[in-house]
Amino acid sequence: MLSGAMPERSRPITAQPGLTVADVERQLEGRAEVLAAARRPYSELEKALSSRRWRRALVRRPELVPALVAESQAVEEALERVQRRAAQEAWPDDTPVLKAARELSARRERLTRLVRRRLDVLTVAPDGVSLEDALTRLDALVRQPASWALKPGEVLVFEDDTRRSSDPSLVPMFLRQEVSPRRVFALGALPALALLLSFVLPRSMMVPVMACLVSGTLGIVASQLLRSGRIRLTSERLIWAPVFGEPQEVRLGSISPDGFRLEQSVDLKVEGDRRLHARSVRGVTAVALLVELHRQPPLRGAARAGVRLDSVALFPAKLGRREGFCVLGPQGLSFIPEGKGPRALSAVTGRPTALRDFEADQVLDALRWLPEADFDACVSRMVEATGGVAWSRSEARYVPGSPVWRRIRIEHRGLALTGRVQWDQQDAAERLLRDWSR
Repeated sequence: MLSGAMPERSRPITAQPGLTVADVERQLEGRAEVLAAARRPYSELEKALSSRRWRRALVRRPELVPALVAESQAVEEALERVQRRAAQEAWPDDTPVLKAARELSARRERLTRLVRRRLDVLTVAPDGVSLEDALTRLDALVRQPASWALKPGEVLVFEDDTRRSSDPSLVPMFLRQEVSPRRVFALGALPALALLLSFVLPRSMMVPVMACLVSGTLGIVASQLLRSGRIRLTSERLIWAPVFGEPQEVRLGSISPDGFRLEQSVDLKVEGDRRLHARSVRGVTAVALLVELHRQPPLRGAARAGVRLDSVALFPAKLGRREGFCVLGPQGLSFIPEGKGPRALSAVTGRPTALRDFEADQVLDALRWLPEADFDACVSRMVEATGGVAWSRSEARYVPGSPVWRRIRIEHRGLALTGRVQWDQQDAAERLLRDWSR
């Protein structure tokens, strides 16, 4: 009988005459069977992760990842043993067990790249993460989807939902969202172009050209609508729920100092235990400021108590010719000049910040989640860092005469601080000023 017709398992290994494939597999002590058994789970997992709906595929097959991870150590050991024996004994390339080992090694490399790519969609995949660790992390993230609802013990800090806005304006809702400068330019340029063309185009071309311009305008409107969503900041998480798609979340404590950035002045990208990309966020700088404050001390976790400080009043004020903000408290007042937002923030966190275009009153308002002693300590640091002023209640006097919502005047050694409070600060201001000398 010709050698090509011999059964594969009895075919001799040319490097060792008389040694058959069956002998080789027997010497491998079950490792050939390990490699053969691993072929199916690796193939099924690669197929699941290659599909467009890979998250759903993982959820529907909960056994795929645990089965592969459980056998990973045995598979790696078998691959290493086969490849070492093949090199030492000069096995031919067509040796079945060697071919199986090479195919499985190639599949592991493809699967590792695929898993890291999928993991990078949901979170930051560390460089050099192993296949098994990446799979375990990916499986956990897929099975614990982001939740818009508050969890037990979680406190709502901030929420913006343009679709629930009570604004009576007749402006369409999507236009009340933040719009990037490029979209603003496009929305303005298209009508202007239409008006210009109406004077120069022949009448026969007006209809198709105008149809194109209208289609372009509608496309911009539709793209803006698709970018919209809701954003929510809690004591533990930042959550983004787009109009279309699943919610995204990131734990505040997992965000690193360089883990978030603003894009096009309207988008917020955050990286922590997960990735989050909030688009066309109204007041995106204010949201980023809250994230920066609540992700680190002293404000990190402070909102869990669910109580905001009500023993102070905050309002815009003027000290001499300087505009700024006043913190009126039981022991006195502090004045922080305007235009010092970044310095005020750095004084609180102890870190430099890349955020711009916000004022110190936004920082002060966020600090009201702190206990009174911690709040006072932060305000003192802000006053020192911004060149502000602090007056003790015993050294200043309140000049009555007008309701606090109309005018407040406090004098100290020839200087006068004036301002007025909004309705939500009125009760606190009146209560505090009762104890001031007049």
